[in-house]
Order: sequence, then structure tokens, then C-alpha cells
Amino acid sequence: MQDGYYWVKDGERFPEVWLYQRQFGWFRPCSAVPMTQKTFELMKYKVLGERLNQPLRQY
Repeated sequence: MQDGYYWVKDGERFPEVWLYQRQFGWFRPCSAVPMTQKTFELMKYKVLGERLNQPLRQY
């Protein structure tokens, strides 16, 4: 898994964009405390797709 933003979902909530950083783990929106990969899996969160790309700048 590469560092970056991903769509994440658990069983009942709407999908959210989370930040993944290899040295820390998963950061939920509005949270400064990371979740380890093991905790992420135990809580049954799922990554819905590929890493999100930055939007292209158009001038």
C-alpha cells in the first residue's frame, strides 16, 4: 500500500476518505491519532479502491 488518500468503508457507515502513511497507519477524517493496520483489519474496515490522485490543475 502506498502513502496517500483512500476511500474506506465499514459495514454501516458511508464511505470516507482516509489518509494512509506507512510509518504511522490510517488516519480517520478529523483525527490526529492513527489506527494501525492490524486494528484497521480487526475493525473490518475495507479500502474501496485505488489510491486517490490529486486533481489536475486547470487554468
